[in-house]
Amino acid sequence: MQKILIVDDESIFREYLRSALDWEAYGFELCAEAKNGIEALEQVQMHQPDIALVDITMPFMDGLTLTEQLKEHYPATSVVLITGHNEFDYARKALKLGVEDYILKPFSKDELILTLLKLQKEHEKAREERSTLKENQQLMKESYLNHLLSSEYHQSPEETTQKLQQLGESFASSLFVVACIEIDHMDVKWNQVSERLLWKYAVTNILNEALEETGHHLIFNGPEGRIICLVEHQGNRELEVPALEGYEKLIFLIKKYLKFTITIGVGRSQSGYGGIRTSYLEALEALQNKFVLGNDRVISYGSSVLDSGKQALYPTEVNEELLVLLRMHNADKVDDKLEEVFQSIREQRLSLEYTYVISMGLISVCLSYVTEMGHPIEDCFGETFYPYSEIKRLGSIESTSTWIKELFAKAIQYTNKHKKTRSSKIAQSAKEYIEGQYMDSELQLDQIAQQVFINPSYLRAIFKKEIGMTVTDYVTHVRMHKAKELLGKGNIRLADIAEQIGVNDPSYFSKSFKKFFGYSPSEYENNRL
Repeated sequence: MQKILIVDDESIFREYLRSALDWEAYGFELCAEAKNGIEALEQVQMHQPDIALVDITMPFMDGLTLTEQLKEHYPATSVVLITGHNEFDYARKALKLGVEDYILKPFSKDELILTLLKLQKEHEKAREERSTLKENQQLMKESYLNHLLSSEYHQSPEETTQKLQQLGESFASSLFVVACIEIDHMDVKWNQVSERLLWKYAVTNILNEALEETGHHLIFNGPEGRIICLVEHQGNRELEVPALEGYEKLIFLIKKYLKFTITIGVGRSQSGYGGIRTSYLEALEALQNKFVLGNDRVISYGSSVLDSGKQALYPTEVNEELLVLLRMHNADKVDDKLEEVFQSIREQRLSLEYTYVISMGLISVCLSYVTEMGHPIEDCFGETFYPYSEIKRLGSIESTSTWIKELFAKAIQYTNKHKKTRSSKIAQSAKEYIEGQYMDSELQLDQIAQQVFINPSYLRAIFKKEIGMTVTDYVTHVRMHKAKELLGKGNIRLADIAEQIGVNDPSYFSKSFKKFFGYSPSEYENNRL
């Protein structure tokens, strides 16, 4: 319903307007009336009408003066002037003031209806545009905040501050604490993605309430379906153990009002924008311990539960790499990456408890991929699929490794079988062409598009959608992994490796390698030996 204010000093005319139309039938509500401009301003402040029907000739404050006040202080209210004066000067001044329409007395009901419906349509369009803009801004902000958590973040503090300000955010301090929040057993409780999003939204609202005294904080959807909370820590030094009261309160409120449990991992406070990812990785590591310590609790970084006598070496980037390989439907490389993970577990002689921690993370990646591809979990794995219960029945690292490899293989087979669109075939052809021509230093988007018989813009769009990364990023992905393979063989000059992967400048190759993997070619060779 759009609200309408009637402003006229004649009670007879006000009464006529009240009864002239079936206002509700047309989607309107008469929210208030006023006898002059002064009363009208009071009513506008109180009711915030969408449209004001204003007579020009009134005592104390006439319609034109009222219009000036409305346009200055309440620009969202549309003004329709109603008058018996058919004079050019009135019309000219009304248009100059920005009134939406001008109706002469006497007028027909049809004329009034048409005027109001036109304004109604304009208001609805403006409201939709504002809503779309707000949603787009929120998506852009969430995307950038996720970028701060990723290994791809390399911006300067000045660039980051400027970008955050563009997105409507700013920080007075340079210390940050990140918390990762998971709804316990979410995949078992709710099968539909829409249901999970609804409950995550509910948790986010309660989290805002629980942290209202904490200060500046941002809450957003993070990687692998988790809720991320970024808190600006006030002070001038980092804290080993950040305040956890707000998170403890959240757990209590969720259990009391929503009747399920959540688990929260909290990192230490870290300095600078670069410290956001550090605190995030600490929070993620803390959260992984839920499978040993149990659900329904806050776990701060440093709550070690390993029995192996040393810190396990399991880089978080492994999960991100697996997700990329899944999106590329590369079953062999997925299997190789999983074998690499479990071989590392064997070599480090990790406890079965920590193996569960790693395994649960791997399962989460697999389920996130199936959901991301638009398929219900039960369609892929069956109605009785409860991964956390199944994996705890496995008695050894070997059986756990086999079971998880089969899980990933089934996910790839299912998504391949149920996704045979023309776009996916084109993207797959382009992917295979890149894998065969990566050594060509002149390899560009136009050349690849020509090879698969489509225009570059269309290839760029469908490749990103189907493969999960841009064409340029995938060329880099293939080249860097091939370079790593060549480095592993030993006794090959960097210049030769660069040439073999299609990079003309050895120095540029070294920089690209370090940016991609986080360590230089020489560091990789030294650590490998």
